Amino acid sequence: MTFKLLEARRAPSDLIGRASLIGAASWLVETVGMVLMAVLSLLVLANATGRYFFNTPLPWTEEVVSILLVWIAAVGVVLAAGRGALVGCEIVTGRLPPQQARTLTRAISFVSALLMLAVAWYSWRYMQVFGRDVTPMLDIPKSWISGGLLAASLGMAAAFLYRTVVPHKLVLIEDIAEEIADHPAHEVKL
Repeated sequence: MTFKLLEARRAPSDLIGRASLIGAASWLVETVGMVLMAVLSLLVLANATGRYFFNTPLPWTEEVVSILLVWIAAVGVVLAAGRGALVGCEIVTGRLPPQQARTLTRAISFVSALLMLAVAWYSWRYMQVFGRDVTPMLDIPKSWISGGLLAASLGMAAAFLYRTVVPHKLVLIEDIAEEIADHPAHEVKL
């Protein structure tokens, strides 16, 4: 039995030429993710240092860290969707001829985009009702938290629409095994 896998490709931010808009958007999302991770790490470190060495924790960091975690997850899932790296089941498409597999993949991507737009709509509605509530410590609107879900669903919808137009290139496991066998691990380019 032969299973097909998504080709591991370079990040869209590494692309040049006609995909420069996609590359720029990917670079921006990657940069936002790195900045959010750095801020989260510094806050956790500062709070732990204050708590264990000076016996004065920073109680407000818990609220900020929870907001950052939602946004980091949103950034990560959008990047994964854009790169075709989300967990997927290729049991059906692996058994189809390549043209039919691409057609089915495009259809699934389109339906997924519609689903993500529906999630975005309900996230927006949720923010309209509960977004003005504030966190207890810093009085930050809770819409900053639910906004992460809205951003993730809109970003994923855009990524799925992109994948509808530019489907994944499928490769055989045997092709990957040959590439690994022919080159040392540090030279393999999938």
